[in-house]
Order: sequence, then structure tokens, then C-alpha cells
Amino acid sequence: MENKQQLLHRLAALLVMLLLCAGLAGSRLVDLQLVHGQEYLERSAQFLTTTSTVSAARGEILDRYGRPMVSNKTGFSLVLLYSDFWENKEDKFDRLLDLAQRVQADAAGLNVTGDVSKTLAAAKKQAQPEQDEYTDETEEEAGEARALLNDMLPISASAPYTYTAEAGSSSMATLSAYIKDSCETLGLTAVQSAVRQAKEAPVEYDADGNAIDKTKQIDATALVSPTEFVAAMGKYMTEKLGMTANLPQDDVRTLVGVYYSMRQVGFSKTITFTLADDISMDLIAYIKEHHGDYPGVEVQSEAVRQYDTTAAAHVLGTVGVVDATEWKDTYKDLAGYQMTSVIGKTGLEKAFESYLHGSSGSRTVETDLGGNEVAKQSTAAPRPGDNVVTTLDLDLQEVAERSLAENLAGNGRGGAAVALDPNTGEVLAMASYPTYSLADYNSTAAAEDRANDSRHPEVNRVTSGVYPPGSTFKVLSAIAGLEEGIIDANTQITCTGVFEYGGQKFTCKNHDTPMTLDVTGALKYSCNTFFYTVGQKLTGEHLEKWSERFGLGVVTGIGIGERSGHAAGPTYRAEMKKADPSTRGWQGGDDVIAAIGQSDNGFTPLQLADYISAVVNGGTLYQPTLVRGIKSYDFSSVVKSETPNVKEKIEISDETRRLVMQGMSEVTDEGGTAGSVFADYPIKVGGKTGTAETYENGEAFDNGLFIAFAPFDDPQIVICVVGEGAGHGAYVAPVVRDMLDEFFTADDVENVDAVPKENTLLR
Repeated sequence: MENKQQLLHRLAALLVMLLLCAGLAGSRLVDLQLVHGQEYLERSAQFLTTTSTVSAARGEILDRYGRPMVSNKTGFSLVLLYSDFWENKEDKFDRLLDLAQRVQADAAGLNVTGDVSKTLAAAKKQAQPEQDEYTDETEEEAGEARALLNDMLPISASAPYTYTAEAGSSSMATLSAYIKDSCETLGLTAVQSAVRQAKEAPVEYDADGNAIDKTKQIDATALVSPTEFVAAMGKYMTEKLGMTANLPQDDVRTLVGVYYSMRQVGFSKTITFTLADDISMDLIAYIKEHHGDYPGVEVQSEAVRQYDTTAAAHVLGTVGVVDATEWKDTYKDLAGYQMTSVIGKTGLEKAFESYLHGSSGSRTVETDLGGNEVAKQSTAAPRPGDNVVTTLDLDLQEVAERSLAENLAGNGRGGAAVALDPNTGEVLAMASYPTYSLADYNSTAAAEDRANDSRHPEVNRVTSGVYPPGSTFKVLSAIAGLEEGIIDANTQITCTGVFEYGGQKFTCKNHDTPMTLDVTGALKYSCNTFFYTVGQKLTGEHLEKWSERFGLGVVTGIGIGERSGHAAGPTYRAEMKKADPSTRGWQGGDDVIAAIGQSDNGFTPLQLADYISAVVNGGTLYQPTLVRGIKSYDFSSVVKSETPNVKEKIEISDETRRLVMQGMSEVTDEGGTAGSVFADYPIKVGGKTGTAETYENGEAFDNGLFIAFAPFDDPQIVICVVGEGAGHGAYVAPVVRDMLDEFFTADDVENVDAVPKENTLLR
């Protein structure tokens, strides 16, 4: 009975508590809905809560001694909010054009407070001085802020319009996809017809049994000229989106480019659009002072790339906002990326994107209808990216680029220089001429300049330039002949200047004739006849195998984009014939000329340097590398360490190595093909010159090549230089000498201010 009474008391207490809770909740609802309902409704209409992504600072890229080559600085961006700036706004294009022109004026160093259109038009009429490919800009100048309009359209800024990116590049593929998706809306009949035919064509399958998307294979940029695209976009934006009619042509192009970029990043209520990066304080002040004229425009601070050197552009690489193709194919499913993310596009920036990118944070703020921040509700801090420590010696890199420009400018073509540590495969310098500026790479004007340069400055000639090796290949022919028993130390061949084989005559004009030479003498004087004989007896079948062993015609695995090249021989000739049945099959005459580096031989300068490195170090073929390791964002720990990667151990006898080393030693002695440059050099240098006849656009010219190593008795550096149209290897040898001067005589890096000892990073 007592227990029953206690239970009733507990139930009564519980009921009272439930009634109290219900009463409190009810009173709160009455307060929210009836007492203050109208107040909260008005507040919700007056204030907006927005959560935005806070981008992480990308990791730095440093040289082997810890000197920054790419770092970050605080920059300011103009960001557009869809609801306030764009959605249902009749004057959106007028305000967009005004802002875009102010950014363009800012980029030109003009502080405009009045009519920006007239000021900008007057400035454009002034001729701009041309800039040398290599300049001695200071670090401050190299990283100086230049406002950059977000214009992803790979079309020149002014008529006559041209495409400013290479066919097949990511930006051109993205534009092609956009044109195909919009061809009906834009009235581009040629593309409409091609797409329709592709969809109606019989289904075909690839080797894996998957249906081939023939629409994807269409390159719409080949069917639509840049002028047609700009005109079609301008018409659509005028008739359908409310852009002012009869605008000047340059203004239409500007708006088309910005609108195209908006589409690429998915500008919407949930995604903001960054109109410009790295704007000046003058422009910021103007926007702030005239805030009422620019609703939906925010100035945001963020970390932007700062280039602490003008060198190594091809190696360091470029960054940019992820485009639609990259988003769909790669970044859509990766954590930490949005359609507005900045990613590495080329070079180390791309190769080490996963380390450099960092982790984004977020910021939630409440703003009033005027866009003024009322309250900051929460912030999640971003985590900066990790730092990449490269193998490059910045001083050596700068000397290589400067010397290439000084020695090759008169040829009207390009060239390359690469230096390796033969004992590790580390790349000490990688220079391609002509080069370009990373600081303004993404500007439309810079893209137009690169596109108009017939020398193709964007190509990294060290990794993607494929050149006949000429006589630098004779070192390999000598090794193959010695190892296969075709020749030995006592073999002597008399050169009369003419070698006859199969009814053909092959010449040698590299030395006085007649001359009887052994293998070391043949290397010293670069005798064609000696190696014609070796090639005839060795045959292309054996020669191509030796080429493969030394990594010639095979990708190196450098990781920043490269071409494989091709080694002459029956195998590659059969591939050529399969692609083009009219190609002549491999014949005996090919055996002869392949041995002197002609025929179908074509290798990159990086492959040539790597092959000679394997010769001088005794037969170890290393995979070239550009990175020593990855450090955490605060340099407190090692994220990843790189160790030398041996691709192959090549078995060559001590006698073979002695003979070819002796031959390369005599190349730089008095009377040798590089003796005029190195006979009096204080450090003994070995090497091999080369001259390779090349044809381009129906024009014949000779490339000059020189591969050198030093010191001769204990090689620490191997350098390969190629000069397009240079004529002879001896003519590019001065570039090698300049690089060796820097490598051996530069001040001890430990004595350079603010530079730590090798393998350490101080922060």
C-alpha cells in the first residue's frame, strides 16, 4: 500500500514537470509567433546569413637551400554576390563593365576616380614597350601586385581575335565543351551540324568495349572562329540577358570573357564570383567610398601567389581557378575543393597539388541588405598547404636562363639547358628559352603575347622538346660497339671523308682527312666514318636496345609533363609505317646514320643529360627528380622525403667506360670539338658536342648540342644544352661554361644572408 502511494506521488511530480515544460515551450512560441512575430519577420527580411569558404594559403616552393621561389602575400579580391549584384538586376552588365574597366585600369597602374572608360581607351592607344625574355627584376618587382581580371576565355583581348592557348590544352578543351553545350542557344550552325552527325553516327567501341563518345571528340574551336564566338555571345547577352546594345567591340569582348568565367565557376546564390585578384589599395578605397554604387561587391583579403624570382617559370608552374572540365574530371569528388578553388595548372604547382593546396576553412557572417557586416557568427580556420623543397639551385637556374637568352637570342629560335647531379638524379637547373612571366601569366594580354610568339614560349623544351641528338649519340654507339664486340681499344678506321654503303655515299666533314682513328680519337674529332662503320655492323636492332637501356626514347618520370621521344630502329620505324603506310621500311642505310644520332632518333635534353650521367657514374640510370622533400606548412616536420630512385643498373665493362671517358676528355682538349672553350678551363671538363640537321616548316637548319660533366675525375654535375639553329655544339658551349662558373666558383651558400645550411629550413 505504501509502495503504491509513493508511485502515485512520483507520477504526479512527473506530470507537473511535463506541464511546466509544455507551458514554457508554449509561451516561447507565443512570444515568437504573436508577440514578436512581425519583428522577427522584418529582421529576417533585412538581414542575410552567409557562409563562405576561406581559402587556405598554398604551400611555398623553395630551392634546395631553402630560398623561396614561390611564396604568398596578402592580396585583396573583388568578390560578387549573386543575389545582390546579379539576380534580376537590369543594370548588371553596366556595373560589371564599369568594375571590369576599373580593374583593367588598376592593372595598368592608373588611379581613375572619374570616367574610367575614356581614361582606359586613351591608355590603350599608347604603344607598350616590348620586354626582354629574361630580365634582372628584383624580387620586389617580380612579386609586385598586378590587378588581374578573372577572364578565363582563351581569346585575345582585342580584334582581330585569335585563340591564345594551344590546341588540346585544358582551357581550349573547356571552351570547346562550352561551345558544344551552347551551340543551339548561340546559333552556331557548324557545331550544331557536327554534333548532330556525331549523335546519328553508328556506335563504335574502344579496345575495352566501351562506347566511344563521338560528340566529345569534336573540337568545336576548330569549327568556330574566335570572332564568331565573341559575336554570337555578344548577341545572346544583348538579346536575352539585357546587355546594352551597340557597345564598343573591346567592351563586348570584356563582358563576354567575364560572363564566360562566371559560367565556368557556376556563379549562383551559393557560389560567389571573384571578379579580380590582387587589386590595389587605390581601387579598394574607391570601391569603399562608392559602396552604394556597387551593391553585392565585397573586398576580401586572401593569400595570393608571390613570385620571389623571375626564373624557373616552366618548372614552378602556374595556378588558376579550376575550370569546368577540370572540376568535372578531377576535383568534383575531392574533399576541400569548390568550383572557385585555385589549383595548380602546370609544373610543380600541378604535380604537388595535393600537398600545396591545404584545407579550406569557413566563415559565417550576418549582413544587412546593404551588404554591411552586422555580426560574425563563426569561423573555422583554414590549414595552409605543405611546402615543397626542390632540388634546384636558384643561382644556377638564373645563370642558365640569362646565358641562354644572351647566347641564343640572335638565332631567332629557342633552346634549353638542364643540369643534373649524376650521383642522385637531382635536377640542379632546368631552363627553357624563351620563357615567360608567372606574375601576370593569367592576364589576357600576356596570353596573347605568348600565343603570338612563334617560338612557343610555354613549351618546356627540357622535357618536351624532342631533338635529334647528333654526335652526342656517338658515346652510346661507342659503348654498344665495344660491349657487343664490334670494336675494341685497338680498332682503327681510316676516314677519307666519304663512306660508301649500299650504293650510297655518306660524308664526314668534321676533321682533316684522311685520318686513321681509334674509338677515343673518333669521339674527340667526332668522326662520322668511324661510327658509320660501327652502325653498319651493329645494326639498328641492337642500337635501339642500347638506347632503351640508357633511357633514350623513354619517359623519365620527371612528373611535370614530358614527351617520350623515340629511338631509331626497326621497332619505331614499324610504328611509323603503321601510322603512315607510305613510310619507308628500315634499311641498311638507316643502320649507318642512326649511329651518328640521325635517322629517327629524337630525345629530350633531360634524357640526354640522364644518359650521360649514367655513363660517367659507372652505369646507374637514375630517375631525374625535382623535389628533395615536403615540409609541413610551419616547417616543423618532414611530410615526405625523396631518395634517389635507380631505374636501371647498366652493365658496362671498366674498359668500355675508360675508353669513352677518355674520348670525352679529349673533346675538351686542344684540338677537340670543344677545345676552343674548355682547353684552358681551370677544372677538367669532359663532354661531347653535337650538330643535328633539322627541318621545320620546310626550312633546314642545324641545332647545336653540348653535353658536359665536371670535374672529370669525380663528376658532380652533368649539363646538356641545346640551341635551336645554333649551328654547332661549340657555339652553345659558352652556356655550359657560364653554368660551371656559377656551380664551382659561387660564394659558399652558407654565407648568403638569411639562407640556412643545406638540408635545413629556418623559420
